[in-house]
Amino acid sequence: MLASNDPDPARGSSTIQIYEYDNGTIREVNQTVVTQPVQLWEDSIRPRDALVIANESDMYQSGLTGYYTIPYRDRWYTLEEWNTKWGDRELRILPLYDADPSQATDTDGEYTVEVRNPNGWWNPVYGAEVEVNGSVPEVTNPGTALVQSAEYQTITDRKRDIVEGLLRYSELAPSESVARSTVAVPMDNGSEVFPTVDGASTSLVWRSGSHDLVRDAYLGFIDVTPGVWYRNRYVTQTRQVNTYIPWDYRISVPTDYSESDSCTINGKSYSLTRWANYRLLDSEATVVDVTAGNISMQQWGPGQWTTLNYTSPLSEPRPLPVGIHTMTATLQIDVELQKRYGVSSSRCGDWDRTRVETRSVTLTRSVPIETINSDDLSVDVRVYDRPGDDVVSVEWTGAQGLAAGAAGWERVEVQVGEKTMYVTAPWRFFSVSRNTAVEERTESGTSEVAASHSYGGQYPAMLRYRMSPANVSVLADQPADRHIWWETTRADEAGSVAATPLPDTIVAPENANRTPLYDQYAGTLKSTDAVTGESISVSAVDIWGFPVTTRKQVTRYEEAVLNVTIDDGTGTAEITLRETDGTPISGREVYVDGATVPAVVTNASGVATVDINRPIVQARFTGDDWWEPHSTYYLRTQAVAVSSASIFVDAIEVVSYLNDAVSNAMLFVEWLVLGIFAVFWMRYMRCRPV
Repeated sequence: MLASNDPDPARGSSTIQIYEYDNGTIREVNQTVVTQPVQLWEDSIRPRDALVIANESDMYQSGLTGYYTIPYRDRWYTLEEWNTKWGDRELRILPLYDADPSQATDTDGEYTVEVRNPNGWWNPVYGAEVEVNGSVPEVTNPGTALVQSAEYQTITDRKRDIVEGLLRYSELAPSESVARSTVAVPMDNGSEVFPTVDGASTSLVWRSGSHDLVRDAYLGFIDVTPGVWYRNRYVTQTRQVNTYIPWDYRISVPTDYSESDSCTINGKSYSLTRWANYRLLDSEATVVDVTAGNISMQQWGPGQWTTLNYTSPLSEPRPLPVGIHTMTATLQIDVELQKRYGVSSSRCGDWDRTRVETRSVTLTRSVPIETINSDDLSVDVRVYDRPGDDVVSVEWTGAQGLAAGAAGWERVEVQVGEKTMYVTAPWRFFSVSRNTAVEERTESGTSEVAASHSYGGQYPAMLRYRMSPANVSVLADQPADRHIWWETTRADEAGSVAATPLPDTIVAPENANRTPLYDQYAGTLKSTDAVTGESISVSAVDIWGFPVTTRKQVTRYEEAVLNVTIDDGTGTAEITLRETDGTPISGREVYVDGATVPAVVTNASGVATVDINRPIVQARFTGDDWWEPHSTYYLRTQAVAVSSASIFVDAIEVVSYLNDAVSNAMLFVEWLVLGIFAVFWMRYMRCRPV
């Protein structure tokens, strides 16, 4: 599941039933659905969903923390056991029409029941019996209702399994003989991921040539975490850099040797045997030095190295400055070999010698890394609080992207009362496997073991992230008692990110296009409530999970009162726009129907006067646009006035106005609500000519 470039047998085979209309007949047909990449969140998905995703899709993350979790088997608790284990947890019971129909339902099929996981997400509850007590639904069988949970593995744990699997014949070998006899070499479609070398050469006794004591030695970097392989180098953060280093080798001792020859004594030939025996006395191998830039890294586990000074009492971080560096590791292999050789002969004389030799191999590997952070990035969130349609504007200051001094931001979270929305970054990180198999090489031959994508496999596939740009988007949590919509109204671009090469096996259609970045991204957060004055909080994090400097500014829209008064003597209407306490609102445009001009602007007293040409005058103040500079922002409002002068009640004009009103459904409905139609008609009947 973590390897996005692994085979997906069911890709593109998902079908849905749709209805087609053909020659007056409606028929049901199956249509193949193109499988799109699925986002992996930090909360654990259900095992059954993981199985489906792994079988037919690719997965990506929006961040690079190691806390994403992968389930590998189901685990069940009764609701009572769950609450005993974690304490009484929050329970939510949703009517089925408000819930995902694929979720578990109660025994009557009317509700879905979920319980809050300690990590924040929701776990489904199966077999719950729900009864409504008054207006509150309750679960009445906590002893038998089952909470579906999962046993899972974090990505950090997976990386440890990978390096420990490759160290099974070196650092973690059960004995020296095992370590010296077998080497596990990662392979990618027949090619060595980390090139192996032979060395520690020794000369052969009684024979020409030499023999390499060390065979198939390699050293490599599985991954740099938290990081991504991007533009031919690892990109990681400055605070703490970790890496995983596998290494291995095997020892090949020369075979014992003997040869027959002869010597001549007093003209007579006698036989002799020249011989040589080789014995391995000792071998030692260790990664002697790992550096990141000018920092000497410390080992904190098998094959695991860090810039953190974990030996200090407080495990002090040692930040690596922003910029491009080199990460280097050195493997030292020392071999001690005994050579015992001589001549055996009954007449020519026996002799033997013993010599001990030490031979070494030093292997160095390096990878380029680039460190970045979000210190120079800041986010300003402006919330314009209005009933039912709050405006949220997000502005970024500083460099964005994956370059020196410009850490990618992952998420901006805005909470308005009980409504939560997330502006998500355009980064997609696909976990890519680097090897297809591991070759176990011994003196007697080579066997191949497929790299495993399953939990508990002998050799988990090596993984690292590749970055693919996508789109900035907005997600909104959907509370049970209301719906939330987002409508983007403004997006000011600030450059873009080009497409990034990915393995052909990854389906990422958006990666083919440039991805825009934004100085500002704004829109309306619409909901079914009409609440103002809600509590508002904002936060932002970068792709490493570290907070980004975030500021908020909240503007509460105020109510405005609009009045229209008609002066029948002058044939004018006075329009006033004031606050609820009577304070005038100046400089605002008010639209007018039934006047000689379509709009007027209020003066310093909040007043505007207009000549009228209809018996009914309607004024509309559409409210302040959030992007315009105002000291106070006002909500929309409108008002209507009716003339009582006979000059305006000519029947033809009345009929004409009624026709206009009927054609304007909104105005006509307003008449019915306000009772204006009845009032006007009575006035017309009272004032018509005899």
